[in-house]
This record gives sequence, structure tokens and C-alpha cells, in this order.
Amino acid sequence: MSHFRGSGHPGVGKVKAAQIHAAIEIGVRLARRRAAANKFDDAVRIAELVGPEMRLLPAESARVALLNAKLYIIAVEEVSRGLLDQALVAAREVFSPAISKRAYAVVLTHNHPSGDPSPSEADIRITRSLKEASKVLDIPLLDHVIIGSPSTAYPEGWFSFKAGGYL
Repeated sequence: MSHFRGSGHPGVGKVKAAQIHAAIEIGVRLARRRAAANKFDDAVRIAELVGPEMRLLPAESARVALLNAKLYIIAVEEVSRGLLDQALVAAREVFSPAISKRAYAVVLTHNHPSGDPSPSEADIRITRSLKEASKVLDIPLLDHVIIGSPSTAYPEGWFSFKAGGYL
């Protein structure tokens, strides 16, 4: 959350930025602690876990939620930052943490800073590619969730590739 540090935002000095950063970090840690007691068998739980933090990010970030065989969270790791396209999010970045932490399954998440969680053609292409890679690696890609903001079209503020029929 370093985008608050310094005086990059008018009216937000270093002390206030540190306070904001600390408050957000506490919220994220509490959400992850609560999440550890829940199964992550649907997009709602994933969006609840990563959504509050990812909605605040000024640039796209892709994260992979690593799950054990009972679908409980092992970890959530950032695998890409910046624009999400085929060149920046490859199967090796998504599945490398899963292999090293011996995860049973993964859920990919990324945010759309515009607030519109509609999938782009690149998002659809990446999801299809990751689905194929997951079969080869025998690590199921359970979902790919795009985090945006609540709207009339997306009252929850997110899009699920599984619910959308892509997975």
C-alpha cells in the first residue's frame, strides 16, 4: 500500500499516510485471519478476502490464492503488477507459488482500477490458457475473479469466470 506514502496525495503528509497504511494493513490482516477459518469454494469468499484491499490499488495487480485439499487458504501471493496481459501473467507466475507451497488448487484474482469488473479479451485469453496449464500441472484453477466496484451491472463489484461459464 505504499502508494499513500510521502506527499503524493494533496493534504496527505507522511504521518497521515503512515496512519492510513497501518489501518489498511490491520484490516487486511484481520480479514485474512477470519478467512483462514472459511472454505474458499466460491467467488463470494475470495472477493470478500481480497476485494477491500484490491479496490484501493491504483494499478492492476494479479494475485493467486493458494488452497489446500479442503479448500482452506494457505496464502495469497501477488504474481503480477501493472497491466494484465498475456506477456505479464504467464502460467509459470501463477502456478509457481502453488508448486512451491504444495497447494492443491488455486484461484486467480486481479483488479480493474477503473471499477468495471467486465472481463477483457485478454482476461478471457489468459483464463483459457491458465485452465489448460492447470490440467497439465494437476493443480485445479477453481476460478478467476476480477475485482471492481459495485454497480448496477455488477452489484457485488466483481466478476467470476466460473459463474460466467468460462471455467
